[in-house]
Amino acid sequence: MIQVIAGVWALLLGIVLIMLGNGMHFTLIGLRGGIEGFSAAELAIVTSGYFVGFLSGARYAPVLIRRVGHVRVFAALGSFMSAGLIAFTLLAEPWAWTLLRILIGFCMSGIYVAAESWLNNAATNQTRGKVLSAYMMAQTLGLIGAQGLLTLGDAGTAALFIGASILVSISFAPILLSITPVPAVEVARPMTLRKLFASSPLGTVGIFLLGCVYATQTGMGAVYGSQIGLSADQIALFVAMLFSGALVLQYPIGWLSDQIDRRRLIFGAALAGAVA
Repeated sequence: MIQVIAGVWALLLGIVLIMLGNGMHFTLIGLRGGIEGFSAAELAIVTSGYFVGFLSGARYAPVLIRRVGHVRVFAALGSFMSAGLIAFTLLAEPWAWTLLRILIGFCMSGIYVAAESWLNNAATNQTRGKVLSAYMMAQTLGLIGAQGLLTLGDAGTAALFIGASILVSISFAPILLSITPVPAVEVARPMTLRKLFASSPLGTVGIFLLGCVYATQTGMGAVYGSQIGLSADQIALFVAMLFSGALVLQYPIGWLSDQIDRRRLIFGAALAGAVA
């Protein structure tokens, strides 16, 4: 396991940094939007923009990777995302924020495709669960850490947006400066949703439902906290707790997925989540 992680440490460090910036921006949207007087409906539209961009990024990122490779795609999309985060402070209008969220969603989707195809290349079927759990732990650490960073500044100023932009900007430095091998440029070609469902109906439906939950809690959690009167620090703690369980259980579930039938494990985890 250590040997496998050693081969992708630069990627995992980059993911932690970029998720610090992305996690800050997710909560900041709700906090700053409330300060600017955006309604809940307007913030819901702004939030949805991220996932519109994410969907399109999932379609076109493999094309970019085949053309220029994983590292260049990761660095280029990170640069655009960094610029988008700073731009939030330039024009506090719902339509402008929605466009910026579409851009950031597209960039994050491409970064995920590049990172996960890279990890898939580094893992075997015997280690895939542990490698992916380490990747998810890196993501979750970034998201939780981002909420702590939010307590260091004022959401009413540009400082936190600039901080998020800086973190994203340096996220690809470990990858560009490391000597770890990168995968071949070839990645799997995209498939239709119908073919995806035929290949893995459980995975397709499960990820769709999980996406609904994830989009709601990350996109509107800060908005809900603002509307019930929580302070900025309390909202940051509330959002951080949403990811703490994932951090604690990520590796044990990854380990179990390499030991038992993954379908049974998915069912068990979903049942436990529904009861909670």
